Amino acid sequence: MKRSPHRQRQPMMNHLELSRRDWLSITGSFGLAATSTALIPISAWSDDRDQRDSKAAPKKLSAEEARICVTGFDHNRPDRFPGLGDFIGWAEAIERMPNGDLLLAHSAGYWHASFASPRQFHPDLKKQYASEGWPVDHVAPTGGRSMVCRSTDNGRTWSKPATVIDHRLDDRPDALFTCRDGTVLCFVNVQASWYGYPQAPRGFEKDIRGLNTQQLVVRSGDNGKTWSEPIWIEPPGGATYERAHGRSIQLADDGILWATYCNSPSGLFGAVHRSDDSGKTWKVVSVIRRQMDKPVDEPAIAELRDGRLIMVTRPDGGVLYSKDKGATWTESPTKLVPRPKFKAPQIFVLRDGTLVTVATWGSLRVWISKDDGRTWSKDIPLDTSCYGYPGGLVLDDESILVSYCQSGKAPNRVYVIRFQLNKARTNIELLPISA
Repeated sequence: MKRSPHRQRQPMMNHLELSRRDWLSITGSFGLAATSTALIPISAWSDDRDQRDSKAAPKKLSAEEARICVTGFDHNRPDRFPGLGDFIGWAEAIERMPNGDLLLAHSAGYWHASFASPRQFHPDLKKQYASEGWPVDHVAPTGGRSMVCRSTDNGRTWSKPATVIDHRLDDRPDALFTCRDGTVLCFVNVQASWYGYPQAPRGFEKDIRGLNTQQLVVRSGDNGKTWSEPIWIEPPGGATYERAHGRSIQLADDGILWATYCNSPSGLFGAVHRSDDSGKTWKVVSVIRRQMDKPVDEPAIAELRDGRLIMVTRPDGGVLYSKDKGATWTESPTKLVPRPKFKAPQIFVLRDGTLVTVATWGSLRVWISKDDGRTWSKDIPLDTSCYGYPGGLVLDDESILVSYCQSGKAPNRVYVIRFQLNKARTNIELLPISA
């Protein structure tokens, strides 16, 4: 019998230094399948001897034992569609639905960025991509698409992937968010079919108004079963593209904030958008530029217990704060890592105020802060065999369920893994995913 992918020996992988900006990814999801694909439950406990001894501690799980494969090129694969290859990834969007289901949004395509056909790259860039294994001439009429898997048993088993949106250009989900009124938002990144030029080349000027990438949102009022028509989010002036990664947040006044990052001739900068009507309309409330022209890239935001907002950003784990609901931001001297290539952070705030950041830094890792982000622990390995680019959700018991991808290129798989902090808030413990 073929073993389930989370039991299989994983292929050797170099820890890819690909990034959305390097490869041009898009930050991206969703539909519902009526059937559920059962996965093999992972035993959380020790051997027979330990089970006979009621005082024995449970066996510590490895990442390979604790994680579950949700979907991938060889497991619970999406139904075939024109252009689909073996890239099943970008699983940054996971959220609890109002009815209690879990929804996980991901991309399905052929590579790190699954540009629709026809496409045009700068000749030097096309040569570079081809040398790195990218199938630059792959036929994909609408590129990749945003899909979703559903779990009705707290993440143990997942439905077959179903489409949320398939724009005529490549699209991928960035995040899922459940508003207080029960509306579910899915943020989607739409990527034009050109790259490597300062502006859209001839023949591509009308695609998303000449932008390289733009954000949209679709809304659901039935727990993610059906979705609205796309609502486009206008980028700040001067942006040639706008992308995103982290979770949205909802303030005490019910305003919803969505942090993005934009490219311009002067470099990468951040932006915060706000909606006061559960995602129907959006406005830019701040443009964020760091000191000494450091980039704001893949920002993640969260609300602290005192009402301030905190932002953590690529590439150096830089930390910024806002005291006015995201209208202005002040940079802190704090950084989570001593050297760059810190990517795709997600921030979670526990009930006692402890902050937990999950991000890719060579592989999937965790950082802990007990003082509102002024200082952070050293990186704690979560799954060192995988690329990461995580999403995440704090569960009712304050354990954290993390979604992530195995690789930054094809073939690829999507996993979920669960962990909790120890009582001292100094380390993590992997937990079984259980109903």
